[in-house]
Amino acid sequence: MHPRSLITPLLTGKSQDGSSLLRSALANERHKTNWVNGQPHRGISPPKPALWSRPQLGSPARPSIPLNKKPNMVGKPGETDKLNSLKQKDKLPISKPKVPLATTKPTKQDRKQTTTFAPTTAASRQESWEDSELFKPQPSSDLDALGKKRYVAPHVIYQTGKKPDEPCSITSSLNYFPEDEPGEVNVTSPPRSPPSNLTVVTVEGCPSFVILDWEKSDNDTTEYEVISTAKGPDGEQVSVLTTNQTHTAVENLRPESSYEFTVKPKNDLGIGPESEPVSFNTESADPRVSENVSGKDAIWTQFPFTTDSHSDCHGKQYVKRTWYRKFVGVQLCNSLRYKIYLSDTLNGKFYNIGDQSGFGEDHCQFVDSFLDGRTGRHLRADLLPSRLGFYRALRQEPVHFGQIGGHSHVSYVSWYECGIPIPGKW
Repeated sequence: MHPRSLITPLLTGKSQDGSSLLRSALANERHKTNWVNGQPHRGISPPKPALWSRPQLGSPARPSIPLNKKPNMVGKPGETDKLNSLKQKDKLPISKPKVPLATTKPTKQDRKQTTTFAPTTAASRQESWEDSELFKPQPSSDLDALGKKRYVAPHVIYQTGKKPDEPCSITSSLNYFPEDEPGEVNVTSPPRSPPSNLTVVTVEGCPSFVILDWEKSDNDTTEYEVISTAKGPDGEQVSVLTTNQTHTAVENLRPESSYEFTVKPKNDLGIGPESEPVSFNTESADPRVSENVSGKDAIWTQFPFTTDSHSDCHGKQYVKRTWYRKFVGVQLCNSLRYKIYLSDTLNGKFYNIGDQSGFGEDHCQFVDSFLDGRTGRHLRADLLPSRLGFYRALRQEPVHFGQIGGHSHVSYVSWYECGIPIPGKW
């Protein structure tokens, strides 16, 4: 029995009959839909329905951000920093000013990466996406933030309900995808059946990632290769990641770009037949989040740095130079959740950033976000270890250096979600 058949709603109290009706309706929609965005559509097996409710995470939502608001005191996206430019001390190029908006296009180069996402704890689990009323086969608005039509197809599900001033969150969305229970697998041959019901789950207003979900192929499968192909006039860019789950997030997608996704089952004896490919076009970047400097790589450069650590994030580290002679360092949980640090020098220690009047929501300015972010572990300063760090009270203020935590009345946090993907694709 597939794990999804054991899922029951946790929050809505919706009956199983209601869920079955939703599944049946979506299946009928897929069977009768042969056109996608005005073009003939290849038939695929019907996916799983959708609908949900969002958790209350982090700080309360702030007022809507005006379109002409710009972050101060931080570098602007604009040029690619090369790794070899960091070999000499403090030689990281300073970020350049904004350039006019333009549509981003995929590049030719191929790259391969392997990623497995850690399970979310049971305590933070919401209801399944298939039982939630926020996941729907149609977006709540046909048009994105720039007035362009959103992509609709039988294999695409929209997570609705995100407010414009709320940062996108891979972590929050993944909470609606239950982890598959590990079990003994007696492998006798390579997988013989392809994964089925490959579904693209996208969040309205969040073009930088999707979550792919599919049905298990057969009992000989131990893991899956997920192949993402960015299609553009200059060629194709292919990324491959590996997971032992029947879902995964695909991150760092470009806005207004076309993608094709396939999934291959694997085990120790070989690779099985791949799923039927599905297509998806990402929506426009939201100008209320950040300036979209299209046609350029993100300004972040992967570079290992030393931290005075208070972090829930332990992934890759990236740095960028600011206009006021500080270096911003981030350490990733994923591309949309990270810990932000500051340093006076590239090769020196990177310090926590304290907040005298909140819990670091306005620190998203340091990664060029207009939003007040969602942040983790809202603890009073006297509940945090006393340490040296940078601090300020309000957005646009210069930072000071001194004691934070302890008896300083200056709090600091363990992660940030700012709506900006890092390293990102512009």
